[in-house]
Amino acid sequence: MYDRILVATDGSAKSKVAVEHAVDLAKATGAKLLGVYIVNEVVVASAVRQLGADKKEIEAKLQASGEKAVADIKKMADEAGVAVETMVRSGAPANAIVDLARTEEVDLIVMGSHGESGVTKLLIGSVVQKVLYWASCPVLVVR
Repeated sequence: MYDRILVATDGSAKSKVAVEHAVDLAKATGAKLLGVYIVNEVVVASAVRQLGADKKEIEAKLQASGEKAVADIKKMADEAGVAVETMVRSGAPANAIVDLARTEEVDLIVMGSHGESGVTKLLIGSVVQKVLYWASCPVLVVR
């Protein structure tokens, strides 16, 4: 049914629940897991512009957060006996996830939902909504 499952994380508790589901699903189906963290370019640019932060410093901090998040995926997958590959990339999260899913030929994308609402949803939209709309493979949203 599934040969390759991409699980996207931002390191949050909601993402951790999605990772647990992805690991369980990969184990049950014998799929290989691809764990991904996307350093959000908009967050970097916003921090530089609004806070006067050093771009390289912000990127390094977000890269470190990403490395920790994917290390957690690797640990969970290894403990479950699931083959896993992890990566940290930069870009617009929804675009990067959809592009990776396509280039890595994944059969399923698994993501946690944060349930943004109000102004946040209006201004930046939901990464999950964008992935659901743009992805060419099934998407499992975990709450």
